[in-house]
Amino acid sequence: MSPMKTKDRGKHFGFLVRKAITESKRYDIASVAKGTDMSYQSLYQRLQGTTPFSADEIRRLIAFFPDPSLVGYLLKGTPFVAAERLEAEDGDSEDHIFQAAHRIVFEASDVLEAIDQALKDRRIDHREAATIMQAIDDAERGLISLREFVAGMK
Repeated sequence: MSPMKTKDRGKHFGFLVRKAITESKRYDIASVAKGTDMSYQSLYQRLQGTTPFSADEIRRLIAFFPDPSLVGYLLKGTPFVAAERLEAEDGDSEDHIFQAAHRIVFEASDVLEAIDQALKDRRIDHREAATIMQAIDDAERGLISLREFVAGMK
């Protein structure tokens, strides 16, 4: 079944948000609730899947807790890819471009490393494929962000 045809009413998205918050070192449920102008109980209900997030709540969530996996989930199956907005201080554009380009090289090397690790036994299992896809998503996001930053300099 296509991901666009499922009718989980946001349960999977709530699961992903809960997982991202749990894995975060900077955020916890209470701080995300406060930062998104929700009560702890309201956010918890959404994380449990008993109440779906509204579009406005999702926007506030992503603005406060900018986890790329959440945006990637929302754009999955569409022709769109999430890109971070890169902003440099006045007169700092060259240094910013240089740093962003280096980030892309590191992310591309992460893709190669994930593939190398996966192919040690001459096959790629589903977990290894997920790791490779995550590394590719990160590299792709970095490239798109840099492209948009450079295009905005015109």
